[in-house]
Amino acid sequence: MAELGTAFLSVGLFLCFDFAVCFTNSLDLAFQPKTTRVVSLHIKSSILYRFSSTIVTSTIINDDVRATETTFEVTLPDAAFISNFTLEIDGNIYPGEVRDKEIAKNAYENARLRGHTAGHIETRPRDTNKFQISINIAAFSEVTFTLNYNELLQRRRGNYDHTIYVNPGQIVDSLLVEVTIQESRAITQLHVPPLRNDILTEHQNSIWNTYATVRRPSLTSAYIRYNPSPEDQKRASLQGMAGLFVVEYDVERTTNVGEVMVVNGYFVHYFAPQSIPRMKRKVLFILDTSGSMIGTKIRQLKIAMLDILTSLDEGDRFNIIKFTDVVTRWWNHSALVEVTPYSVSSAKEFINDVTADGWTNINDAVSMGLDLIQKDRADHGFSPLIIFLTDGTATEGETDHSKILDTISTRNREHVPIFSLSFGEDADYGFLKKMSAQNSGFVRKIYEASDASLQLTGFYGEIASTLLSNLTFRYLDDTVVGKSVTNTIYPTFFEGSEIVIAGKLSDTNVSALTLEICGTSSKGPLEWRTAASNGNNIFDFIQNSPTEVMASNFSQITEKIWSYMTIKQLLINRLRERNTTARAELKRRALELALQYNFVTPLTSMVVTRPQDENVIQPSADYGLNDSPYSVWGDELKASQGLELAGNSPEYVDNDPHFIVRVKGLADSVCFDVMGNEGDVYNLVKDEISGIIVNAKVATTREGTNPNRTFTSLKDKSQDDTSNLKTYFGEITISGDRSVMNVTPGHWSVNGLEYDWKPSQTITVHKTKLVTDGTGKMIAIMFPHKITLLIVRHMRTKRQLELGKIHFLGFYIVDDRGFSWYTHGLLGQFIYRRISLEKKKMSKNGKTRGKLKVEGNTKRMRRVSALLGKRVNLATNSYVSCWMVQRNGRRLIDGVFTDYLVRNSTTSQRWKRKRSKT
Repeated sequence: MAELGTAFLSVGLFLCFDFAVCFTNSLDLAFQPKTTRVVSLHIKSSILYRFSSTIVTSTIINDDVRATETTFEVTLPDAAFISNFTLEIDGNIYPGEVRDKEIAKNAYENARLRGHTAGHIETRPRDTNKFQISINIAAFSEVTFTLNYNELLQRRRGNYDHTIYVNPGQIVDSLLVEVTIQESRAITQLHVPPLRNDILTEHQNSIWNTYATVRRPSLTSAYIRYNPSPEDQKRASLQGMAGLFVVEYDVERTTNVGEVMVVNGYFVHYFAPQSIPRMKRKVLFILDTSGSMIGTKIRQLKIAMLDILTSLDEGDRFNIIKFTDVVTRWWNHSALVEVTPYSVSSAKEFINDVTADGWTNINDAVSMGLDLIQKDRADHGFSPLIIFLTDGTATEGETDHSKILDTISTRNREHVPIFSLSFGEDADYGFLKKMSAQNSGFVRKIYEASDASLQLTGFYGEIASTLLSNLTFRYLDDTVVGKSVTNTIYPTFFEGSEIVIAGKLSDTNVSALTLEICGTSSKGPLEWRTAASNGNNIFDFIQNSPTEVMASNFSQITEKIWSYMTIKQLLINRLRERNTTARAELKRRALELALQYNFVTPLTSMVVTRPQDENVIQPSADYGLNDSPYSVWGDELKASQGLELAGNSPEYVDNDPHFIVRVKGLADSVCFDVMGNEGDVYNLVKDEISGIIVNAKVATTREGTNPNRTFTSLKDKSQDDTSNLKTYFGEITISGDRSVMNVTPGHWSVNGLEYDWKPSQTITVHKTKLVTDGTGKMIAIMFPHKITLLIVRHMRTKRQLELGKIHFLGFYIVDDRGFSWYTHGLLGQFIYRRISLEKKKMSKNGKTRGKLKVEGNTKRMRRVSALLGKRVNLATNSYVSCWMVQRNGRRLIDGVFTDYLVRNSTTSQRWKRKRSKT
């Protein structure tokens, strides 16, 4: 597992695709070994009537005399479905097969156990947009990866955006991006800006990409080619091209009823009316201001809200609710208030005075919001909506998600749309997705970055102008198979967006489709009724165009769009549905369609198997590579897996007790000992942001005549031959995420419930997983958001116990990426510390001595002397080279080691509870 993580960080290819803005965290691939080269990266996208088909092909060569592992990863938008994946090895092509997710997992395991090469691609449970596969490339050979995926482009703020993130991490011999667009109507806007990063800026760049060429074969088509030479790539960076390649376009709008394609027994209806006056709106903002919003997030929320309040249109009505464990509304004189210069100014004062503190009462906040917006008795013609933002999960009042959803459903009598903003990694995206889906809205992730304010205002810009409400589409004359049609009821239509509906026809020879659209506009009820003729005239046009691939695909385009949209709709309906039987039926239908049309969805996976080969394509490696909150294991921990990761742990303490840490800026590790008294409790980790605290209690061997002896240096310890007293950690307590875990060599407990070491089991407490390996050797504690800890148990034999030795524990930080900058403790302080070697020299006795410079998250830079030596890593039973700092780590650690004694554990616990309100 650890090797997979290392291989990905140092080898191969990282691609990110999105059709809006990509907010993934790209990995730095600048440290690729010279033995593996990406010789070609070709990305070809064909956009036919908003439906994109993208093919990513990459060839990687291993120039080494040894086999080398490489990783191919594509990060996709949530809306994309993979439709094919192939491997080409030694001239042979191995296609992927889409299967039921559970069956696919079994197939992968069987192939792996037989020693065959097997690749398994699946969507992540909590991050369904990353796909990755790893493979060992034989010496002096190459492998070619080919991935196909599809997505229906969404229109936002008047444009379709097709964005490809290219970052091969090196100069590529052949780098090519091609985008072909074919529409039925004239393309009115087309823009290809220079490559940029994924951080939004105040002003969009109107400059064209100098490496991109654009051809317009006709008014309705376009061809874009991006083909920088190796020299062009070197001029950009020694690591080659990196950034977002964007194509923006829109099409001509002629009729308000939209555009209908009728082809081979299926239809697709695009609806985006123009020149319609905006409706007045009732807008309610519900904003989380609990303790976890403190700092940058609350500041960014204020900036965004001030901009949004400025953009409110006079005549609209609005109010603001802020909530912690207490729910407070800004305007108390009526349910909502009209937008005027005075009301906007007053609302801005309210926003400026907001502070972050307290717990998170989602249930009462949304309930109050629904009561207010439905109580407001403004004139008819107002379109209501709620914008709900949170960065956490419910921790006050009602905290059961199903009960909260039931309450909201009961109170939302008028079906007010709720649009949710999931701010940062701690927000419960799954819950917000359900809440919005069940209340006619949608959820959007807001990423914690410097552009969070722009993300918030950009989202509001998408829904700022409501043109129509309560829209219903009907397809008449029995020409359409009723249950085959995707969603036909829309509570709101926003300016700059587009509604797409697809369905089956009762007869493949249907030559016309009669449709009726009813809704409400700013002027009152409206109704459109028209007939759409067969799309063969479009087909004839495409046959005569230079885009032959598109012409061959046209006969299937409506069916592909229908299958894609139907699967999406079934998955959304499954989120909305509360009845277990109905949910199972929706899942069955979605799975059936996904298998029929070869789509990788949240219900399916793809298996690639190459029989009778020594190379093994590993499944998606969780460790260090994904955005899943649980970054190492799922529900199973194998002993070999845990020991391997413990061996690569960046920070750990084990044995009697040796602290060993790997830090930035230093090739070798740094180690020191801390020797205490029987019963002393030391703080190993304390993170004031995540609320995670790790304390360890000292135990001593029973042998010796001086149980209160305290060792203060390595020299003291080695020369104490009379008592032979050794100290270990005999008890470890970990608290965080509303749970407290206590571990001893004899047993372990969670929130007071005691468990045995031996059974292999997985226990979930709130959002924290605890997994045992079944051998009684280790327990993994997986906190959400990339924090994984490991406790290893060392048991003595009966004979060793008779000689006075004792059982003890080792503590390993396997994944430390989720800890904040403020993390401290004997181990925790080193997560963000920088230590460099200023000088070293060989002493007369042949030992290497060095001077280390300590800086980073410490008040002032300091220097410390160290001796280069070796320490045993008990997890791997191997020696680790490290710079040994004596005298209990003096000058290496902040303060002195006795500063880390826990004298009042209740104080830290009480503080922890306060900070983990969300």
